[in-house]
Amino acid sequence: MKPGNTPFVEFSNLAPAGSRLFAKLEWFNPTGSIKDRAAWFMFENAVANRKLVPGQPLIEATSGNTGIGLARLAVLHGHPMIICLPDTATEERKQLLRAYGADLIEVPGGPNGAIAHARELVEAGEGHMLYQYGNRWNVYAHFFGTSLEIIRDWSLADPPTHFFGAYGTGGTLTGNSRGLVRRWPELQIHSVEPFVDDPISGMRSQNDPFQPPVADLSLVTERHEVHAATATDMVACTMKAEGQFVGTSSGAVLHAAVETLNRDGGTAIALLPDAGWKYVSGPPWSA
Repeated sequence: MKPGNTPFVEFSNLAPAGSRLFAKLEWFNPTGSIKDRAAWFMFENAVANRKLVPGQPLIEATSGNTGIGLARLAVLHGHPMIICLPDTATEERKQLLRAYGADLIEVPGGPNGAIAHARELVEAGEGHMLYQYGNRWNVYAHFFGTSLEIIRDWSLADPPTHFFGAYGTGGTLTGNSRGLVRRWPELQIHSVEPFVDDPISGMRSQNDPFQPPVADLSLVTERHEVHAATATDMVACTMKAEGQFVGTSSGAVLHAAVETLNRDGGTAIALLPDAGWKYVSGPPWSA
């Protein structure tokens, strides 16, 4: 099953009066997140170009979702999977990775610690790393996939005014901004990020010392920093208003979208990375 063709729906209850808000629900991908897209494109390219040979172990540093997507492909194609995972990852993500047969190495130091450890394994000859943070196929997954689906499914006569995406590896924002601005030159691109000292799983701040080589944010019009608690509040609000249990990064994206529509009006697209099912063992759901 190839990822993509996820639902594109209107969130009419969350949208401020006089505005419209459309959401692309990425948890309808095979393992439940937008990262299935990048995993598929990176894996297929590595096989086609013989960078990944039959039976060779795969290594990846991930906060969870990319690793889950790759673990699915690894088990389908006979590759051992080694995941370097921040030790703060939720139990649901760890359980899914183990269910797909991945070997987990929990690493302190957040995503940057996981990247450093994965590189050490590659240098030691333990396997091949697709390296989502620097792999151009991470960008192509959205330039040739997600953005084209959004354009295809847009049914209004007038173009959208705003696009909101979470900043993580940079692949989602880079690929979508290039694809969407090519079609709608006046579209405002909004980067949604956590504060550097208040992390949200799967997201990265532009203030972090490490910035992914794959990221090109030159088309970003506005940057939004969102506290983790604010994102979680929007998760609860979305459940009540739209009946959708979104993940925390999706909550951050929706918060930025609603806040901007309240200020400026217009018609917005919110790209929602995943649902909330992988996070219920963490706060505030576990409280």
